[in-house]
Amino acid sequence: MKQAVICLLLICALPLFASALDVQLISAYPNQLHLQWKAVAGADYYDVYVDGNPVQRVRSESVVVGSNEEPLESHRTYEVIVAARKTGNVDVAAAKVQCETSGWEGRYRWVNLTDKDNKGKCRQLDFLVSYTKPYYTIQGIYDRSYTIFPLLGQELVNVEIPFEGESELQKAYRANAEVFNTTNFKPSVWSVTSIEYGIGQYTVEVRTKVGSLSFKTKSTYRFILSPKGEKELHFETKGDGLASWGLFTSPNPGQKGVFICTFLV
Repeated sequence: MKQAVICLLLICALPLFASALDVQLISAYPNQLHLQWKAVAGADYYDVYVDGNPVQRVRSESVVVGSNEEPLESHRTYEVIVAARKTGNVDVAAAKVQCETSGWEGRYRWVNLTDKDNKGKCRQLDFLVSYTKPYYTIQGIYDRSYTIFPLLGQELVNVEIPFEGESELQKAYRANAEVFNTTNFKPSVWSVTSIEYGIGQYTVEVRTKVGSLSFKTKSTYRFILSPKGEKELHFETKGDGLASWGLFTSPNPGQKGVFICTFLV
């Protein structure tokens, strides 16, 4: 309650301070905003608020709002307030700016740096990410483009789908499975058991039946900003039972089985 009152008073008092603190947006990323300002005489620290919520106290004249671990939403406008204060929360100056994050859409690629390629089936991976508010669509580019997330609509969750067939989602599942299946087993049916949309992370869980056997795989697509500020798509699939040893994972050194795809365009 106290923080809310302080923030409200600060917003009401902004016109008194606006000329003393000039906050500039330096870089806007899909999950981060980088801002800076000139030092304010007499200020011991700067309190940063995002959409009315206190997020950081810094002693330098810059701040990074958001991170891979606590990402901002892409394609969203945020209201950022920076308050210059003396020790004891004495206001010296303040400013409010509107900042918009960018997006993750574009082409991403993973290149195999080893000779382990699942019998030549996984030398390279290409993904195309597009955005239609409020979600992203991810296409895998194999012999052609296939939508692999979301693989199907919510109305088909937990519905068993034959492995063979000519529907678009059956073709997409087969094209994707062919690349990552290291066994000679061919599924009879499969079903999507859950689809999850998070900020910067999408997951899909699939149950597959091979004869009398049944197992689950969970695929995660995570959007990451590298230390150099470059966009990356991290793709990983884990499974139980037969899938725990039958899935092809990234053999590249340092990737720990995760396909780290770099942004192209």
